[in-house]
Amino acid sequence: IPAAVVLGPFFARHPVLSSTTGKAGLQEQVHSETAWHVGMLRPDGLRIIPSGRSDASHVLNPNQFSDKDVRHSYWVATKIPATLNKLYCWCGCENRGVHRSNLQCFEDQMAVTCAVCQGTAEIAWWMTQAGVQDAGKIQAAVDAKWAPN
Repeated sequence: IPAAVVLGPFFARHPVLSSTTGKAGLQEQVHSETAWHVGMLRPDGLRIIPSGRSDASHVLNPNQFSDKDVRHSYWVATKIPATLNKLYCWCGCENRGVHRSNLQCFEDQMAVTCAVCQGTAEIAWWMTQAGVQDAGKIQAAVDAKWAPN
């Protein structure tokens, strides 16, 4: 009986082993299935890898908004940009392209009509005012309020 007939069912159940990549292929397959992605909780309590600007240089001027809540949330972004740059925003803005952070939501008009963007910044503001500097703890509070169940 040819080996292919006998071992065929084995290779059907273990396709990585039947490939020419061998162990390396198995490691790549496992890595790709468990790889971290934006939104997935990291060991440091964050859901993004902070990158890009962490200053308020691109935050829209809060004074251009007539609504006091919108104006306040944009003002917050000018006061704690480095903190907001560490926070994942549950508003779905990552669907607009590259998602950097909650800070990015205030660099355009995304946050004008978004309670999630504004609320994330407000949570961060009140927690930093209470002395919380650990962005992982702030992210946990944001998650408790805005993450889907």
